[in-house]
Amino acid sequence: MRSRSLSARRVPLIKSMKGRGMFGILRGCSGKKNEKCGLLSLPDDVFEDILAKLPRLDLVALAMVSRRHRYVARSYKLWSMRYRKDSVSSYMYVYMHMYPDPSPRWFVFHPVQRRLKRIHQSLCPPAPLEGSCFVTMDSGIYTIGGLMDGKPTSEVTFFDCIDHKVHSVPPMKMGRSGASACLVRDGKMGKLYVFGGCLAADSSNWVEVYDIHTETWELLSVSTPKMPLKIKESMALDEKHVYAVDEDGVIFFFSTSECKFWTGGVKEFNPGNKKDWRLIDRTLFCRGIQGRILWRSPSDLDWKKVKGLEELQHQHIIKFCPFNVDRMAILWSQGLELWFAEVSLERRWEDEELEVWGNIEWSGAVFSDSSYTAFNLLYADSIYV
Repeated sequence: MRSRSLSARRVPLIKSMKGRGMFGILRGCSGKKNEKCGLLSLPDDVFEDILAKLPRLDLVALAMVSRRHRYVARSYKLWSMRYRKDSVSSYMYVYMHMYPDPSPRWFVFHPVQRRLKRIHQSLCPPAPLEGSCFVTMDSGIYTIGGLMDGKPTSEVTFFDCIDHKVHSVPPMKMGRSGASACLVRDGKMGKLYVFGGCLAADSSNWVEVYDIHTETWELLSVSTPKMPLKIKESMALDEKHVYAVDEDGVIFFFSTSECKFWTGGVKEFNPGNKKDWRLIDRTLFCRGIQGRILWRSPSDLDWKKVKGLEELQHQHIIKFCPFNVDRMAILWSQGLELWFAEVSLERRWEDEELEVWGNIEWSGAVFSDSSYTAFNLLYADSIYV
């Protein structure tokens, strides 16, 4: 489970009205105590506590009242309080290209209506249609590299899941497409490690790291057993080590402190048949073929099927991701409809063997629009906001 804390990535994004006081803004910004009724008549600390405990959907409604209310509902101070009080809930975000639209768009799963809602964004920069890799942070998602006009790009964006805006991030030093990336937490912030994806790869440019706090990129000179090394999946095991699998199925470990890859020569069987790898509570999960969800320990090569999901084996599953702390999201297509199943997980011992069972808590169509000719689901993940 990801840590529920507000990334300082949002700090430079909220500078307007600085120094006026979050709740003084609603009272008129002058600092004078005017006659008010309702919530605005309450002491600041009581008002703060009420807003911090409101459901996300209520804050969305508050933001629609006026510009001042919108500022308060999206302010860094309020959201820091919400994370400290654990008043956040899991929301699933989907990045999807709807044809014939020129660029992909972000969608959010509405927890009451049980539908994907398109997030309307203005002045978005052109986005790659393929080849990007994605990294989920506490309050948003990075889109890294990809193909632009047939060439690898160095562009990076950050989609803020609180204010629903796409922000430009300093570009990488190298254009990359088909790279793999993961977040390695180093203190409160962490760093993004991006592996491969460049055309002329060598040990001096193959790995690039982004310091989220300083907002700077650095090329790392790494030691690798072979070059070029195309990493297919990468996941942080802890603050210093990354677990990775290349396109040939060779399993690697990367040390962030030593800038070194090593392998014991162990290979993953049929790596092309396993997609959307996730490390959840020290257990690896992935999307297999024929609608199967698989799991295993990082130290074990034998994948097992998540039991209880046989009715999904006839579906064309296209994405799998965590939904909240104890549930997963499985998405599949039926014609021009996108379907979603919310699945709870349970570990059981059966005949001295550990098994994982899944139970479908809810399923249904979450998106359909006859004005589009096709769709391509590029990424999905859940974030606590």
